[in-house]
Amino acid sequence: MRGLILAVLIFMNTSFASIVFKPSKEVYRKGENVCFYIKNNTNKEIILPSSAPWVVFENDKLLFAPVATQQIVKIKPKQKKKWCWNQKDFDKNEILSGEYTIRLTVFENGKRKFLTFKVKIQPNYSDAQ
Repeated sequence: MRGLILAVLIFMNTSFASIVFKPSKEVYRKGENVCFYIKNNTNKEIILPSSAPWVVFENDKLLFAPVATQQIVKIKPKQKKKWCWNQKDFDKNEILSGEYTIRLTVFENGKRKFLTFKVKIQPNYSDAQ
């Protein structure tokens, strides 16, 4: 019985282990920094291909990609890393209100993965008047 309980606990710990990539919140006001993070809930190291391996899309159009050092960044199990986007495009113009996709590139077990989420940018109250 004790062995069965241990096996169930090990299964539970490994079956739900994952990489979490999400925003600090899902709706932002114009001008607010859009902050997001990755957390490694697996039991293995994951690799980031640069110090800021994320990009922002508006529909299918690439809107922004940060300038980053091209160095391997390792995220150990239970480790977390955070970035923020200032709601500007490549030309440093403020973006419009709407829905945007943020995509992160990671390597897990030697395989490239893209993790994404969507955020909504709402107008400021003064913009809506």
